[in-house]
Amino acid sequence: MTPTAELAAFAAELTWEALPDPVREEAGRALLNWFGCALGGVSAPAHGAVLGALGVPGEAWLAGLSRRVDPGSAALLNGLAASHDCYDDTHLETVIHPTAPVAAAAFAAATGRAVPGHLLLAAVVAGDEIACRAGLALMTGPRPASLGWYMTGIAGTIGAAAAAGRILRLDAGRMVSALGFAVAQAAGLRSAHASLASPLVPGLAARNGLAAARLAAAGLTCHDGAIEGTNGLLATLAPGNPSAPLLEGLGHRYALLGLAYKPYPCGVAVHPAIDGCLAILARERLSAADIMRVEVTVDPLAARLCLREDAADGYDAQVSIAHWCAATLVFGEAGIAQARDEAVRHPAVLELRARVVAVPDMTLARDQARVAVLLRDGRRLEADVPHATGSLQNPLSAAGLRRKASEQMAGCLGAAGADRLLGLLERAELLPDIGLLQAAAAPG
Repeated sequence: MTPTAELAAFAAELTWEALPDPVREEAGRALLNWFGCALGGVSAPAHGAVLGALGVPGEAWLAGLSRRVDPGSAALLNGLAASHDCYDDTHLETVIHPTAPVAAAAFAAATGRAVPGHLLLAAVVAGDEIACRAGLALMTGPRPASLGWYMTGIAGTIGAAAAAGRILRLDAGRMVSALGFAVAQAAGLRSAHASLASPLVPGLAARNGLAAARLAAAGLTCHDGAIEGTNGLLATLAPGNPSAPLLEGLGHRYALLGLAYKPYPCGVAVHPAIDGCLAILARERLSAADIMRVEVTVDPLAARLCLREDAADGYDAQVSIAHWCAATLVFGEAGIAQARDEAVRHPAVLELRARVVAVPDMTLARDQARVAVLLRDGRRLEADVPHATGSLQNPLSAAGLRRKASEQMAGCLGAAGADRLLGLLERAELLPDIGLLQAAAAPG
């Protein structure tokens, strides 16, 4: 079989019962994080605007709302909500955020069907695994794809098709076509960052992946080399890269075990700098007036993606090391409140942000940073961050992830509603119908 066909067979035949325990645990963490992010993002004005512009009445579920729309709109809106606050999971090796589009497409595909919890979780595993493997093939070979490609839009569309196809119970032959139709629609440019288009890209990936699976279910066919074949995804975006990462250890080694969960609502490349600022504040009480200059040393990828010195709003701030250093030092924390427009435009943050200088160091890894705060009294306070919170070497704990999700959920559902949903998610694999999750994630 071709690599595309082998991936299709893997997705079509994957069962929850056959998965190793670490993969099951990761699927549960990914789904928990997705629900928190989706419910946290549903109140964003951008979500309402897209709902008004594109939402078509139907029967498909929307996280956090009682309103129903058509499945395509539901996939788009749930994917957008889960990505909106830049709190979604990250495959660190490829900087893909897979579960936002994957889970959104899976839930939309379940419209009108009784889907048990174990099938939903298996679909998430299939989608996340294929998205991560596509990203590895594109980004880690000798000739990686340009960083200008927004990998969540590219690989996320393929993963969303696999997840939706698993919910629709496509056989291996039809799953081949689903992946092919997904490749034909896969798109996304990193120029979308720092704007509403950034969370819109994962939403579109979910909608397009769902459409690909539904077309395959309807009997439309596509050839079996869409990913690795002539004029396929690899040949077009990363010519010369081998297709080996698509299949190495398939079914035995799981790329999705490289997922990480964010403690801060911004790009992962910013997190080491935030950790450094918090470490300094833990040792010394400071006010912005005490600080003459902040020097931040980061890895080259962080420098390339996140040296946005002038943040005008919360979208800009998602990829601004300068903003997050200033906001963390001013407010003493780095949460959702520091990501909002009010914090971005706060006079003390604006004044201190102008005194943050960030430079790259080729010797630093992606989860490393050095932070130095120079005080007006002449002292220099320093912090080295060897592994940022949320990295694979310093992961967000189970309690930390649950607390993060609970806080996001409570803003939409209230504390009691959040507790109820969390209880259901803890036994999601045993649920006879994911409609129980959907009902719990709607306002009372």
